[in-house]
Amino acid sequence: MATNGEADGWYDPTKIWTTLLTNRGYFGGLLVLNHSLRRHKSKYRLVVMVTRAVEEDTEYMEAFAAAGIPTIVVDKIEPAPRDGKINKGTWEKLAPWSFTQYERVVLLDSDQVILQNIDEMMEVEIPDGWIASTHACTCNPRKLPHYSKDWVPANCAFTAANQATGEPAPITPASPNNHHLLNSGTVIVQPSQAQYDALMHAMNTHPDVPAMLFFDQDLLAIVYRGRWKPLPYKYNALKPMRDCHGGLWRDEDVKILHYILNKPWKSRAYDANDTIESTHKLWWDEFALVEKEWTGSSDEKTRKLWESVVVPVVAQE
Repeated sequence: MATNGEADGWYDPTKIWTTLLTNRGYFGGLLVLNHSLRRHKSKYRLVVMVTRAVEEDTEYMEAFAAAGIPTIVVDKIEPAPRDGKINKGTWEKLAPWSFTQYERVVLLDSDQVILQNIDEMMEVEIPDGWIASTHACTCNPRKLPHYSKDWVPANCAFTAANQATGEPAPITPASPNNHHLLNSGTVIVQPSQAQYDALMHAMNTHPDVPAMLFFDQDLLAIVYRGRWKPLPYKYNALKPMRDCHGGLWRDEDVKILHYILNKPWKSRAYDANDTIESTHKLWWDEFALVEKEWTGSSDEKTRKLWESVVVPVVAQE
């Protein structure tokens, strides 16, 4: 495991934000995430996990360097075969549990944009052996058939949250099962080799793994059941919640906006009057700042990398 690009000293090196990239497709998202963290003056650095395949893409790695984003190469993580089949997914998101060179790692998704400073997440008190995350929204507003039948608003933890303050519903043994489910778009991790080993053991042995839809997220909910601290929704505000949890959502409170489902960079056209899709403007506003920096750079190589790496993966119309 190698880390590159941690040369300057404006940040606190003991704690990091991290996200996983497995291909070029999310690079525009990463640039927005990184830019928004820095624009809101985080004193912690974003260090991006990349797979071996990304590391071998020389031009792509040059683009990370041009953006000033350090990378950490992670080996492939996947569960042991069951009946000759492997549940292939983004299991590399579990790698931060092994990053014991850091006191704390906050796992973010690269389809998020930071709207306010979130450095307080590095100081959230968490018992030893625990993690912190936000609940999963189990309303299933799109009525997706492959989601569990008990994914209805009445069972959703956000329905039970304090609608006035945004405080999450406490998790107790009597809580509905859905209240034990988390969304791994935002997870506060206190790296520990013992915890990492426990996750790997569960990934390779738990009977539910072959059928998991949400990979690392489902596994974390099992391994940390009764041992994770719920964070307010504002630290991982899933964009459909602006509609299905309109009583809870306050635009001015949201700190991390998460573009689950369709991604803003797939189209510059969106319905500005739609409760959910109008949130895409925030992403594009941030992207415009990134674009101005790269295309206006005095470094010719940076401008060329913009054309060859960023433009192909971000909608031009």
